[in-house]
Amino acid sequence: MSRPMSRVAAALAALALAGCSGGGGGGPAKSGDAPPLVIHAVDAGTFQQDFNPYHLEGVNFGTSGMIHETLMYFNKLKPGEITPWLALDHKWSNEGRSVTFTLRQGVKWSDGQPFTADDVAFTFQMLKKHPQLNKNALGIEGAEVLAPDKVRLDFGKTSYAKLFDIAGSSPIVPKHVWEKEADPSTFANPKPVGTGPYTLSKFSAQLYELVKNPSYWQPGKPEVPVLRFPAYTANALQTALQQGEVDWAGAFVPDIQKIYVRDKPEQNKFYFPPEGVVALLPNLTNPVLARPEVRAAMSLAIDRDKIVRVAERGYTKVAHPTGVPMPGGQAYVPPEYREAAYKVDVEKARDLLKDVDPARLKFTLLVPSPFTDWVNAAQLIREDLAKIGITVETRGVAFADWVSKVGKGDYDLSIRATPAGPTPYSQMRTMLSGALAEPVGESATGNYERWKDAETDKLIDAYAATEDLAEQQQAVQGLARIMAEKMPTLPLFYSPAWAQYRTDKYVGWPSEQDPYAMPSPYTSPDAAVVLLHLKPAGT
Repeated sequence: MSRPMSRVAAALAALALAGCSGGGGGGPAKSGDAPPLVIHAVDAGTFQQDFNPYHLEGVNFGTSGMIHETLMYFNKLKPGEITPWLALDHKWSNEGRSVTFTLRQGVKWSDGQPFTADDVAFTFQMLKKHPQLNKNALGIEGAEVLAPDKVRLDFGKTSYAKLFDIAGSSPIVPKHVWEKEADPSTFANPKPVGTGPYTLSKFSAQLYELVKNPSYWQPGKPEVPVLRFPAYTANALQTALQQGEVDWAGAFVPDIQKIYVRDKPEQNKFYFPPEGVVALLPNLTNPVLARPEVRAAMSLAIDRDKIVRVAERGYTKVAHPTGVPMPGGQAYVPPEYREAAYKVDVEKARDLLKDVDPARLKFTLLVPSPFTDWVNAAQLIREDLAKIGITVETRGVAFADWVSKVGKGDYDLSIRATPAGPTPYSQMRTMLSGALAEPVGESATGNYERWKDAETDKLIDAYAATEDLAEQQQAVQGLARIMAEKMPTLPLFYSPAWAQYRTDKYVGWPSEQDPYAMPSPYTSPDAAVVLLHLKPAGT
């Protein structure tokens, strides 16, 4: 996702709770105490006590990274930069169908139990046994403990390209807790036990609190002792930012200089690096939207420059037609498309639709109502498509409803962000892999438009079958060509990682000069990496 989400209830209660819990204003903490950090990661009227890191809906932010950790950390802002985490190293074997991890020793779970290879093996065996938890579609064949600090994972296919999904996006859970659950897919994990820097200390529907894990394996860290997550709604958050009640947020702010920076530019900071691409998703199970000429006409009619200028306030840039992040991704774009750019051509769009029954060109565009920039973008798209005879009804819904409907294919058109990965391959795979195309009615973890194409899947497999960089780039170039020519989705603009942070309590935040992690509180496990970098201001 590219920003927080919301409903419009309980704003006053959330504000009151934030204030009475001591996390409201930006004043100094009591003498000798490092102050709590008030965080807004998701717009919500209420929270559910769900800390299952493999749940797609309803799980609370901080679950992955702050509580449950991954084996490695991949910095998406510096492709190729990988930091050992719970694993110290890895080694491929069996032509990329097996990988052995050497684990960090001396790590403990927050309940005092030792972290071992048994926990890693259990986690991946759980994903194999319960496919609904296997959000990264890993072809897991087995997991074997070789020693207390060594584990080998086996896969049905060569999986070099899935190292990020395996080691950077699969949080490890404690065997001694989770093995007691008959069905971990329904387990809410209400009292989570993790290896991460924080543990859950308080929970209510309006506020939850994480506190420093005293036995965390990184000595002296974290230096932020308490994290508070009040249930702000979108409107309440704008007020809270103006009044200095939130220390770290990931929000779209219509006029950030006026609303947030105001008269404290030395304290109220923001950083919006690109973290993926926002696209218009056509539901390809709809026979009209499945026609390539219809998608091509829609793309020609949409004025992306206006969307960026008006709806996104110029905070980002129009996406490249291949969807590959540019600049920086040139090596992954076919030479003939490197200078490509979108151009509005209403007449050509109309010509493409001349053989389509106008009565069938009526669609609903589903957007999460708290994402005010996307709501505005949807209105502009509606106006643009009306010029070529396509009738669009825009429909704003609660965030959870939007996640559910798009995930289950219950929509005509929608807008959604696809996060970046360590290379453009990760983004392409999430957008296009046939392995992620679930039947309508079942929740998908990617390929929400349900694109099914043998050539696409062949290129995805080709990338995964080699460690050779040139061959990997060639495979992604093929995927980029499919994006530009067949238009399974319609890229709109790059997705900013929204992040507002205040430096009066803590310093050490990511910046353009030091992009050590995505800066948004809703990005996992990056948010935990940020917290581990923070130090009290003035120290």
